[in-house]
Amino acid sequence: MISYLIYSTICLGLVLLFYHAVLAREKIYQINRGYLLVGLLFSLTVPFMPFGIADSLLTLGSNTEISQILPGGIENTNAKSVHQVTDNPTEENSASHTSYVEWITPFIFWVYGIVTLILSIRMIRHFYCMQLKSMKNPATSFKGHKVVLVDKEVVPHTFWKTIFVNKEQYENKEISEEVMIHELIHAEQNHSLDILIVEILKTIWWFNPVLYFYKKAIQVNHEYIADDEVLSNGTDIADYQTLLLKMRTAKSAHYLSTSLNFNITKKRFQMMTLSHSTYRSSLKLALIIPFFVLLGITFGCEPASMESDNQIEDIVSVEIVDAETIKLNGETVSASQFESAFSELSINPDQIIIDFEVHENVPTGLVTDVQKILRENGTLRINYSTVQSNDSQPREAWSPRPDSRNVLSILINEAGQLLINKEPATLS
Repeated sequence: MISYLIYSTICLGLVLLFYHAVLAREKIYQINRGYLLVGLLFSLTVPFMPFGIADSLLTLGSNTEISQILPGGIENTNAKSVHQVTDNPTEENSASHTSYVEWITPFIFWVYGIVTLILSIRMIRHFYCMQLKSMKNPATSFKGHKVVLVDKEVVPHTFWKTIFVNKEQYENKEISEEVMIHELIHAEQNHSLDILIVEILKTIWWFNPVLYFYKKAIQVNHEYIADDEVLSNGTDIADYQTLLLKMRTAKSAHYLSTSLNFNITKKRFQMMTLSHSTYRSSLKLALIIPFFVLLGITFGCEPASMESDNQIEDIVSVEIVDAETIKLNGETVSASQFESAFSELSINPDQIIIDFEVHENVPTGLVTDVQKILRENGTLRINYSTVQSNDSQPREAWSPRPDSRNVLSILINEAGQLLINKEPATLS
């Protein structure tokens, strides 16, 4: 889940960055509207697309770095065995960390749930208020669309197919036809739907800062579309800009609606007088498909990882009882016969986990030999644990012997694997 949130957020940020850097200055407003909506949907689904390389690059980098230190191979290590070997402080720190995680996780979920609930209630309340306003106030019609006349002093704004204006201003002909056409464009092209989609996502992922900037980009593009439609009817640009400046002081509209005075800036006025170049716009549009392909390759799922996650992993038990006896999947074999017995197993090394148990007083040389056999047969994931007799006091997993260099090698391999193991260590 965390990986999904990270990948989708970064992807959405890059989609928005591409829009501002490449497309926002072009008078292709309807195409830009489609780009923003498709980019939003794409960012939410790209982590599930089965052709990504991000996981491969991360895994390759980690394995290459560790392989320079640990030439003996890669193994999964049981956290319990490491605690037994290192003895005391690490186990206490791990228990403290586990307790902290167990406390903070429910707290985070409670905070998320409360904030999401508050935002959901807020959205439902605004829906209800807009519906109530539409039903209780008198209404008229403008070119086939409902116009609700409200007593409060508000800027003309649109919600779904309904236009809301001040009753006194409308009856006194103080609202120009250009303003009404501007709002009519919002209603005809369902601009409220775009805003509603983003608001629903903000209710669920309210902690994602990119969504707030994304909504602003969509709303500004809506204003570009409405402005362009008004000017295309022959309205003088200077007169229209003066009209917008007069409307700027009016009260802001509902946060789910589209309103005339949204983000009246110098940049918006500049877009009205910007010359359109078909050649330049075509070149920029040609970059969209390669850009999305690049995002898909970068942030999609690695096919090999998906296949690996869907496959069932078998567990093979290896228990070294003493210097002469080894149990392989519960069957007793001698130490000299272990290599041939293990090779005869019908297993896929990539799909198994070795449950490796070592009893007390087992020679370290035998442990190293068995470990070597497992590596030579392609086994990469091993969970270590120790078995102690009931009448003995806790002690190190393998007793120090003259060949203690082998013990040091095993410990280095185990500690190194904890740095690169993508899955949590399994406690035996």
